Amino acid sequence: MKAMTWRRFNMVLIGNLFIGIAVALLRISAFGTDPYSTLNLGISGFLGISLGVYQLIFNFLLLGVIFLYSRSLIGIGTIVNMIGIGFISDFIVYGYSFFFDDMPILAIRLTLMAIAVIFASSGVALYITPNLGISPYDALAFVIVKLSKNKVPFPIARITTDSLCVVIGFSFGAIVGVATVILAFFTGPFIQFFRKRVAEPILAHEKKRAVTAVAVHKG
Repeated sequence: MKAMTWRRFNMVLIGNLFIGIAVALLRISAFGTDPYSTLNLGISGFLGISLGVYQLIFNFLLLGVIFLYSRSLIGIGTIVNMIGIGFISDFIVYGYSFFFDDMPILAIRLTLMAIAVIFASSGVALYITPNLGISPYDALAFVIVKLSKNKVPFPIARITTDSLCVVIGFSFGAIVGVATVILAFFTGPFIQFFRKRVAEPILAHEKKRAVTAVAVHKG
């Protein structure tokens, strides 16, 4: 876990804001959401409560598991993610529903989905690169690897958790569509692109400023 600076903290905030916006756009486009949101939307809809409230409760349950087995993965980024995403998404979706009653036309839905994929990928890159903690769900695959004593590799652990989320969410009535498949299997390269081209250069500037400050102080 890296020491927190304002630059790193702001990256976490902006990254999670982008992810919340992405989930909202996916919900509006009705082409499915990421696996974890699919799970939470399905169960929250079945229980008749908002995504934000249900996801916060479930995140706290997962946080207990992560605290027991991989507490080093918990940080300020964990808290921001587990509290913010669901409520940001709810706010945007409810705002859209207030002004528009009908589902947008197909071309707009496809555009929203494409924008959501970009926002989600860039958001994940911004929030994980500062190394200030990851969400309880993202940490779950690491816990599986640890408990299996590395017999279950991380990709298999992550695919397993994502698949279970999709199956359970769908069984509770959540929409599973092309966006779900894209986000589950094809966003890795986009996340890596934004890490290399955006997130890491931002932190490189921070490191350069710190080195310059030390040199000036010594001089």
